[in-house]
Amino acid sequence: MGKSSGNGPDSGNGAPPRRGLFARLFRRKAEDSDAFGQEPEAPADPFGLVDEAQDARFRRRKRLMAVAMLLLLVGGGGGAAAYFWLTPAGEEQPAAAAAPETTPSRGRRVVRSMPPAPGPENLRSALIRPPGSVPIDNPDVARRMGTLSATPSGAPAAAPQAPGQAPAAAPAKPAAQAAPPAAMAAGPEMPSPRADRNAASKPPRLADLPKLPPPQQPLPKAPLPELQQRTAGGLVLPAVAADGRHAWQAYGRPFTAQARIPRVAVIVRVGLAAEPTRAAIESMPPEVTLAFDVDAPQLRAGLAQARAAGHETMLELGMEAAAFPAVDPGPEGLLTALGEDKNRERLDRALARGDVYVGLLARDGERYAASPPHFAALMQDLARMGIAYVASGRASPLETARMRPAHAAVDVAIPAGSFRERVAAYIAHAETLARSRGGAVVVADATPLNLSMLHAWFGAFPGKALQLAPLSAVVKDQ
Repeated sequence: MGKSSGNGPDSGNGAPPRRGLFARLFRRKAEDSDAFGQEPEAPADPFGLVDEAQDARFRRRKRLMAVAMLLLLVGGGGGAAAYFWLTPAGEEQPAAAAAPETTPSRGRRVVRSMPPAPGPENLRSALIRPPGSVPIDNPDVARRMGTLSATPSGAPAAAPQAPGQAPAAAPAKPAAQAAPPAAMAAGPEMPSPRADRNAASKPPRLADLPKLPPPQQPLPKAPLPELQQRTAGGLVLPAVAADGRHAWQAYGRPFTAQARIPRVAVIVRVGLAAEPTRAAIESMPPEVTLAFDVDAPQLRAGLAQARAAGHETMLELGMEAAAFPAVDPGPEGLLTALGEDKNRERLDRALARGDVYVGLLARDGERYAASPPHFAALMQDLARMGIAYVASGRASPLETARMRPAHAAVDVAIPAGSFRERVAAYIAHAETLARSRGGAVVVADATPLNLSMLHAWFGAFPGKALQLAPLSAVVKDQ
């Protein structure tokens, strides 16, 4: 007897023969042949229920298969048509674009090259560039950065000459526009971070900063009872003394001004972190003013340590910024959505956390200062307390306020996260403003880089004909 497969119809094992997928899917009946090719007898079904169920299942399968094939054809055909025949509408073709390619089967197809990426090799033509590195020969970049000059960069073309006419003189070059005064500049020219990355310099650390000896001239005794008042809620706030003395005068550091030498007042923002606060107290000269955040832990202890090292102190309070609520002014921040009474309660709670300070440093606050009723109420409260106000926002109408305390505005702000070349640009800009105006106010975060570069800058003041002054020596009284 020859060998036979166990799956064949004549194997004799009684198993039904195997059918393919489509044979099993489209067959109308579920009966299978036996081993001898004979159809088995169907069980008695006088009502025909089995045939009706099988027919319904067969029709349902056919419908599902038809829908699936239709969706596949429509999707594939639509995608192919969109890829080969559709072109972008309403898009201008560049002048240097390749000529359209027309084929009988695919229709019109435009082939264009991708623009170069704005990397280091394409900095002269890139629209996304590091701050302060705008090329003068790229009008698109200058227009976006707001530095496009009205004078064209190229010389005008010479007019055609008639035959026999003497050659015309070369057109005179347009006179260079006078540079705006340095005092009117919006900010320093920011270098590229690439310059700092290429410089072989070791990042500074707070532990490497030098510690200055205790000052020879201590600050006056504080707090003074005659410069304090107690509110109905039990809060102790600054007040103008009966003899007319103000807190910004009594608690300020004594300063002897040198005639005709520009003054530079530097405020270092501290308080929230212990290590930077301690480094600023120990490494900065006594003429540097320290501004403590009102939410700083152990605020009064920090104010006492700063005054023991010879620094006059301030409090820093957040106000509603132009980017509010993305920029949070803090739990005691002043908001335009609150009334004058609510903002006054927040101001009193914030100022009552400290005991000895010369003024208040406003953090942000562009939108709050732009609200006349809110800003006028704040100026009135600070004038009644006898403390100074320093605006660090871009728009603070100090000069237009009818009643205002001793005040000053920040000219240069050195934020955290800056690199060495950018901090140097901020410092150079502060020097320019101080010489043109007679003084400048600088605010800097207490980072290792900022403190180290400020320390080196202060050491060069004698050769630069500048003098470091506390904030109380540069504020305007009324």
